[in-house]
Amino acid sequence: MRGPDPGGILERVPVPLLLAVDGNSLLHRAHHAMSQGDLRDADGAPIWALKGLISFLATASARLRPDALVVGFDCAAGESVRRGDYDGYKAHRPEKSEDLCLQLDAAPGFLAAAGVTVVVPKGYEADDVMASSARAARKHGWQATVVTSDRDMFALVDQNTSVLRVMNGGIDGSPLIDPQGLQAQYGVRPDQYKDFAALRGDASDNLPGAFGVGPKRAAKLLAEFDTVERVYEILDEGREDEVATLIGPAATAALAGEEARANVARNQHLMELRRDLRLPKIATMALPLDQDRLQGTLRARDIRLGGSLWSLTGGEPPSWYGERVYGQGPRRPAAPPDRVITLPRPLGNRASRKAAALADAGQMSLF
Repeated sequence: MRGPDPGGILERVPVPLLLAVDGNSLLHRAHHAMSQGDLRDADGAPIWALKGLISFLATASARLRPDALVVGFDCAAGESVRRGDYDGYKAHRPEKSEDLCLQLDAAPGFLAAAGVTVVVPKGYEADDVMASSARAARKHGWQATVVTSDRDMFALVDQNTSVLRVMNGGIDGSPLIDPQGLQAQYGVRPDQYKDFAALRGDASDNLPGAFGVGPKRAAKLLAEFDTVERVYEILDEGREDEVATLIGPAATAALAGEEARANVARNQHLMELRRDLRLPKIATMALPLDQDRLQGTLRARDIRLGGSLWSLTGGEPPSWYGERVYGQGPRRPAAPPDRVITLPRPLGNRASRKAAALADAGQMSLF
């Protein structure tokens, strides 16, 4: 509690929540889910993924009731630090359709025009914005929930950070992953997840792992030896039989080979998330958004969304809201019972918010 409270009248409030959204991940999902509708604005430009992205933000906000919102996007492909470190990084992915590219290009400015804080870090990805946002929330005594379809974000899970992994059931049907849920699903602790992913590999990023060591064997190794480094220490000490007991002699021989070692080391490097990007102050991310500004931005692109935006604009929840049934996990992360946090006072107007954000932008593009 803040200072002495002899009268016992100081109100206890939940720890405030920052919602950090992976814009690339959700826009891709919205594009593929809604493409058959072929929704376009008056100029014929595609807008279905933009509408879907706003709907995702509104539904996630309704479910979790955050106090602040930030959306991250990947840097331009030619700027990628990870691609510079490894030419094969994501190189196998097919060319994006023109409609998807148009909406990816438009999304950061579109959201920023609507009043949403948007970060596009030079050289890095939305994943790094998520990691830095979680760190910033922790530093200021906030909690964070990352909204993404990307399982790489499980490396951020801890007692302060959860991941709402958007799946085919949409926001409402998607699991909210906390440390217990991650352990139950994968058999590893959050601090082991990067090692787990490095061993398993990530086909979506074109990163082979240790051949013959899939998720089940990776979890067994980490449960027994704790870290990848310790696994290789055991192998280098000539104790292959201890590893073979867990994963079999063939997988052990492959794991000990030079190619597997190189793959795992490369994966650990590329999967390391930047947690130190300079971000705008949380006060500039505060909700609610200005309703007129939001609706004006949507109307300018011929997007019609009404009452579903209530949670973003500070409106009253609809009558059915209390009966909503969500996927696994709580509606928002549980707050420690004795924490009392003062919410930052949002800056008073659009100009002051933008000026403060730009002053703190550092190495990022901030809309």
